Amino acid sequence: MMRALAAFVFVLSLPLSTAAAQDLPRSNIPNVIAPAGLEAERVSVVVDRGLTSNKGLRSRALRVARDALHAGEPVAADQLRSLAEAGDGLAAQRYVRLLQAKKAQGTPSDIAYFSAIAVGTGRIWTLGAMIDAMHTLNPETEPKARVRKYIQVLYPHAWAGNRLAFEAVVDFNGAARLFGPLSERTRARILEEAQKQGDGRIELGMAMGLLERATDKDRASGSDLTDARALLQVAVQSKHLGVSTTAANLLQQTAPADGAHE
Repeated sequence: MMRALAAFVFVLSLPLSTAAAQDLPRSNIPNVIAPAGLEAERVSVVVDRGLTSNKGLRSRALRVARDALHAGEPVAADQLRSLAEAGDGLAAQRYVRLLQAKKAQGTPSDIAYFSAIAVGTGRIWTLGAMIDAMHTLNPETEPKARVRKYIQVLYPHAWAGNRLAFEAVVDFNGAARLFGPLSERTRARILEEAQKQGDGRIELGMAMGLLERATDKDRASGSDLTDARALLQVAVQSKHLGVSTTAANLLQQTAPADGAHE
């Protein structure tokens, strides 16, 4: 039965790459409901006001460059980077655009980091670029200071209801992932926020991650199946037919045999 279950979970997991919020192998949440829409992606939080005047700039050249930037005039890439490093969110956003267009030399880490600076100052349109770049980063080599910046920016947006940020928090927590092992406190907050959303996708994805691990004897925990079924019991109550049907099918697939106990 477990071999058949493994195949079932694999087939369900193909459409969308959103990882399960567990300290275990990645598992995908099936795209069985319509996207949340732009409103859920536009929720913005000012985490850091950043550079709001020229007072913190010691270089006259940077002060002149910042005045030009905010007047809508062209500014050189190296000056944009310096201004962004000083905390200017607009400069960070403009610099990210140059990096994306390959008009300035940089790495995916640079795109993620400077996007985080921009998003932290309220420029939410750079969030997608930040998350896309983060998916390419190596957790073992990414500078810790940059990882702290990603966390500083993503968590407040996730808890404020931004769907992109929330799913990124789910995705980047876990062993061998960018944010490291999932803490019990974060796991509880993820479940709390998922319950507020009420569509059951996160619970379904978490259950699928546990079921994926339960099929691997080398990685399985004795409570995986029980914990997965508890999450599925939540997901099956979703008002979205795709989520509830998928959860119901998985509950049926994982039902204990007659006379057995979970």
